[in-house]
Amino acid sequence: MSDMETIKEQLKPIILNSLRITDLSPGDLRDDQPLLGGELEIDSIDVLQLILEIERHFGIKLVQGNFKQEHLKNVNALAAIIESKVAEARS
Repeated sequence: MSDMETIKEQLKPIILNSLRITDLSPGDLRDDQPLLGGELEIDSIDVLQLILEIERHFGIKLVQGNFKQEHLKNVNALAAIIESKVAEARS
């Protein structure tokens, strides 16, 4: 399993738990699932909660200065930025 697949496998439950979504399972979240403006109805407080959970879980600093909204476009985009931050933290 690639690093990206492992990250997505860990990320999907984090998304559901931090947003308190109980009617979906991690397998129900598509990799191209829109996170902002989509059916998950994420608001600004949810974004902060999600970022904090991701930072805690992966041991990274996801936001340093400005956080670009496109990082939350979908699960794939969010996993890609997490993968790059994890790689930075390792080096």
